[in-house]
Amino acid sequence: MKFLFVSDTHGSAKAWEDIEKLFKLDEFDDIFHLGDVLYHGPRNKLPDAYDPKTLIDMLKKYDIKYIRGNCDADVDLKVLEVQEMPKMVMEYFGDFSLLLIHGEMLEENDVKDFLKDKNVHFLIHGHTHISKIEEIDGKYILNPGSTSLPKGDTPRSVMVIEVQDNTFRAQFYNLDNGQVYMEGKWTLKDSKLLKE
Repeated sequence: MKFLFVSDTHGSAKAWEDIEKLFKLDEFDDIFHLGDVLYHGPRNKLPDAYDPKTLIDMLKKYDIKYIRGNCDADVDLKVLEVQEMPKMVMEYFGDFSLLLIHGEMLEENDVKDFLKDKNVHFLIHGHTHISKIEEIDGKYILNPGSTSLPKGDTPRSVMVIEVQDNTFRAQFYNLDNGQVYMEGKWTLKDSKLLKE
């Protein structure tokens, strides 16, 4: 199984063009967008090729599973022709459990406290525009970064997850050069997540 995770396009048609150049999108089992799809938000500068209308047409070609971000409005669902854009979703890739959120709720909540009562292997979120792999109490937090407005000296990026048997691999791709710049690999042994 192979999955693409993108986040924080913020209306940049260039961001999606670069993704289409880098990958054959029909090879993914699912594509997930972790929010802040069309609007750049009041805290951000305009991204390159800010063109939400063109981005809408590009995104509608694919069956994308969306998580609602803090910059996403009801009208975004209408123009993207999606029925719902939940703020939180549980996914299971084989035996691996993932909690998907945009991430703005982590500004007001400690990640450790947020995760303590959640039985998941991975928390995957966007929002910060900073790609990362972080471990907290045996659970891993992954952030694919932003496709359009990266922060914290990280590149414009996406994340590809591949799951085979009891192995879970996350690779982070730099959209400017197409190279993997960060990765992690985990296995499940007796229901326990082990990082390789």
